[in-house]
Amino acid sequence: MPTTVVQITDLHVVTEGDLLPGGLDPVPPLMTVLDAIVAAGDPIAAVLFTGDLVDRGDPASYRRLRGIVEPFVARLGAPALFAAGNHDDRSALREHLLGVPPSTAPLDHVTRIGGVRVVVLDSTVPGHAYGELTDDQLAWLADELATPAPDGTVLALHHPPLPSPSRLIQGIGLRDRAGLGDVLAGSDVRVVLSGHTHVTSAGTLAGIPVWVGASTATTWYGLTPEGGEATVRAPGVSRIDLFPDGELLASSIPVGATPIGSLSNAEIDEVIATQG
Repeated sequence: MPTTVVQITDLHVVTEGDLLPGGLDPVPPLMTVLDAIVAAGDPIAAVLFTGDLVDRGDPASYRRLRGIVEPFVARLGAPALFAAGNHDDRSALREHLLGVPPSTAPLDHVTRIGGVRVVVLDSTVPGHAYGELTDDQLAWLADELATPAPDGTVLALHHPPLPSPSRLIQGIGLRDRAGLGDVLAGSDVRVVLSGHTHVTSAGTLAGIPVWVGASTATTWYGLTPEGGEATVRAPGVSRIDLFPDGELLASSIPVGATPIGSLSNAEIDEVIATQG
């Protein structure tokens, strides 16, 4: 059986009664995503929230998010891990979501999920939308990765270490991707998970798969007739399956889409028996 990690990103939660630009309420699609994860009943090892947890970095929004996440993970029976995004405030996140003393230090941390190590890096630069990792952070990461984990490592950070055709993302993306690649080369990192772009994407860094998850709030849509970018409502969640033999599968799952049909387990067995 694989170790399954669910990735949820770019939630942009606001205070009750507040809305995102365009009059959008980000909480209903988030709740739909969380309910769908629980209803599926699959064994989930961890839920990884990869930044832009709230939209304005205010304490009330973090408290609202905490009130949403705590019962969700209790129902799911899996831990929640958090990365900071450029919309987040490190001190408020720590105090009002995590319930720990406030600090402006980068939110870098390591968690073991069975034999899998999850390393979270804080790629945010306070006051800016672009991302950057300091020399100290890269040295810390190199030291952590010097000892391999039994079943490998998942690395998470908000800003994807990938190029982009989007002028917007080029301007607010991760700087010095090569520096991170140098640290990851030859390591036991199996996949890098990130968000920020609001577009499901995949690439590689130092030969390692990089996955960019779908936002639960809005999706950037780059195929506008005049160029530029527009936003649409297409919430989704990512499922990362880490298999014991070293293989992995990353899946983007749209939530709230129009249902067409389904197959029961018995029907699946019949298809495999007759067509497999």
